Amino acid sequence: MENPEFKKSIAFRIKDKLNYISNTIVTKYILNEKTGNIMVMAIDYGKVYIPKTTPFSTFVQVIEGEAEVVINEQSIYLQNGDCMIIPGSTPHTIEANQRFKMLSVILKSGYDE
Repeated sequence: MENPEFKKSIAFRIKDKLNYISNTIVTKYILNEKTGNIMVMAIDYGKVYIPKTTPFSTFVQVIEGEAEVVINEQSIYLQNGDCMIIPGSTPHTIEANQRFKMLSVILKSGYDE
């Protein structure tokens, strides 16, 4: 499913494509296809994002601010530009000790059409 806001073959600055909204988690899909998705989030201070657990690894990168990723009760702090891979089938949360923007990529391996 293509998002008309993110046109193919046209350059854009991801963090400028969404704004913070007070007391809210804003999410936009850049791409959302059968083989995976690319999503960008703006998470306001104090909010906790609890994604559905999937069997696929998730790549995340902070593109503005700082985030706390909690995996197996262990906190990992990411700053602007930092990224990590969250293992598949691993429950986790992403917490905003300050507001931040994050890119999230899931590629679904072993997909059969």
